[in-house]
Amino acid sequence: MSQPIYIAGGAHTKFAAHIAKAPGSGEREDRYSIEQMLLHVTGSALADAKVGAAEIDGIWVGSCSPGAFANQELLAPLTLEAEPDLRFTAVQQCTAACASSTAALHAAADALQSGRVNAALVIGIEKMNLLGTAAVTEILGRCSYWPEEGGHGLTFPGLFAQLGENYRNHHGIASERYRQMLAAVAAANYRRGIHNPLAHFGPGSLPDKLQLTSAAAILDLPAESNPEIAAPLHLHDCSPISDGAAALVLVRGDSGLNGAGSRVELAGRAISTDQLALSRREKNYALDGARDAVSKAYREAGISAADLDLAEVHDCFTSNQLLCLEALGLSDAGRAGEEYLAGGFGDDARCQINLSGGLKSKGHPVGATGVSMHYFAYRQLLGRAVGAAHPGNPQTAAVLNIGGSGVVNCTSILRAV
Repeated sequence: MSQPIYIAGGAHTKFAAHIAKAPGSGEREDRYSIEQMLLHVTGSALADAKVGAAEIDGIWVGSCSPGAFANQELLAPLTLEAEPDLRFTAVQQCTAACASSTAALHAAADALQSGRVNAALVIGIEKMNLLGTAAVTEILGRCSYWPEEGGHGLTFPGLFAQLGENYRNHHGIASERYRQMLAAVAAANYRRGIHNPLAHFGPGSLPDKLQLTSAAAILDLPAESNPEIAAPLHLHDCSPISDGAAALVLVRGDSGLNGAGSRVELAGRAISTDQLALSRREKNYALDGARDAVSKAYREAGISAADLDLAEVHDCFTSNQLLCLEALGLSDAGRAGEEYLAGGFGDDARCQINLSGGLKSKGHPVGATGVSMHYFAYRQLLGRAVGAAHPGNPQTAAVLNIGGSGVVNCTSILRAV
């Protein structure tokens, strides 16, 4: 029987636009470089886990496109600069669009379960704000099927808008009702995010100042404050362009490393990859790849959706949060939006969704997102929540992280021990 794998510690930068713009020229000055973020989370995660650098057998770094965003394509070896004892440690760099760092985490877990590694450091990182919105959008578009999507000007907001419209039409949801559903999702994430000091839209941010914590508040915004990005998605349906990094230390159960008081088990996991082109999928109105990954992860962990106390889901756009909840089995097909409008995912819900604020509010530095989602779920299960805390005593969490337009679908089940 394979040894269990535990998350033994972690670290997380604030997600934000870590740049300053020069007046007039708009030239961008880097205020927190990709290397600084990498070194910060490396040292802080090792300290949090109480694992020495010399005890780390492998390092996995997830980043979507560090060369295009920050001119450092071979990024992962810079991790060694954090601690002298990390020199000569095996380092691997993983890329899978917005699921890059969960792919790194699963690769590290495979190495741990093989017995070749006792302790692993997993990092997710992205520095996006050195470039303007148009350039960022074009780079992200390279993660689509270029010959018929990105290469024809179809952006990721456009892809997810199309996926969402397919969903809306398939389930016969009226346009205005759908708009209300999406606003309810955005408000729910803002409501959590404004309590998270590490969130891009955290305390004191614009959503906090404007109290965008209800669907009505978002729907009442003037058009210039909430412009349409890709119909029917508006600005407040989209996650922000963020910079940030997060790290976790994973250990084998028989490693003798780290006390049980700060461990959470990685109890089940799966990655299911769907066809890259949205047009080629039989059901282009649902996240079939995510459903497959969820089913496999539930089976490995020996649970069902009814056992979940909380979930961190990939709400890169509000429409995708609805699809993720249905992929997790937390709502029936076509019903997640109605449940939001009825208050079914409110503060008294049995399964709490995106207590971190989700990508929508916490931020979305694409390569960092997967490890970040695991970090916040891990802290909830330890009883050391960052920001909004689960009202009960959570024991089981799911993380659903997606790369591309429902292409690389990663599910993890975390269990308190």
